Amino acid sequence: MKRLRIRHVDKKCVGADVDISSDFSRPFRYFRRFMLPRCFTSPDASRFTLHASRSSHPQGFTLLEVMIALAILAMMALGMFVATQQTLNSKAMTEDRDDRNHSVVQALNRMAEDLDMAVILKSKNLLGLNFDGEVAFEGGEERLDFVSLSHQRYLAEAKESELNEISYFLEPMPEDPGKSMLVRRESAQIDKNLQEGGAGYPLLENVESLSFEYLDAKTGEFKKVWDSKSIDFANKMPQAVKVTLEVMLPDAEEKTTFTTLAPIRMQAPLVF
Repeated sequence: MKRLRIRHVDKKCVGADVDISSDFSRPFRYFRRFMLPRCFTSPDASRFTLHASRSSHPQGFTLLEVMIALAILAMMALGMFVATQQTLNSKAMTEDRDDRNHSVVQALNRMAEDLDMAVILKSKNLLGLNFDGEVAFEGGEERLDFVSLSHQRYLAEAKESELNEISYFLEPMPEDPGKSMLVRRESAQIDKNLQEGGAGYPLLENVESLSFEYLDAKTGEFKKVWDSKSIDFANKMPQAVKVTLEVMLPDAEEKTTFTTLAPIRMQAPLVF
């Protein structure tokens, strides 16, 4: 708190030492009203001196203190920026992994839905085509071709039924031949060749490997190959198909394996 000392050597104000503080007391109001005007109007008013007592310590900050404060503030801002950037990177990486996992699960679910409605057909005149059901289910280690009742008609006037040919296999990606993608081929026109016709579209990209295994209901063992026209599996369907996908997740060093077991409901041939 600053104190204001007023000293005057005029006869009328000799020895008048007054401390003016922030406490506006009654004596101070009296002095300001009656005594102070007389002292200033006195002929010796030039000798009136006004002294303000100050603290012995300098006020404010030095340049060095300001520079140190700015350096500390800059370090804190840099730390906050780095922490925020790491959090955003971790969030983006987690979202990429979740999206990739979701895509793989969706692809496996699609394959399971098609296999769930797989059938063997016995018909001499199916939709006007010569089809005797000789190649109704062909399953290899890395490719699967079969007939399913999972087709969806989008046009009311289309000459299509729920039956369709479906194939699953890997092929190189157009933009990066060194990587593979899972392809689903579908054809609404069924013929003796289950591996041709229709159109294929990518179901999952950046797939490292695809493998199939076929559960034999008689022996309870998984087979590497299943052909419904062979002697061992004539007019028979596997009880279930084990599908294994190996994919690379974002920023992962090793491949991640996804497996599903898709049961097949209709074991006997469908004759009509």
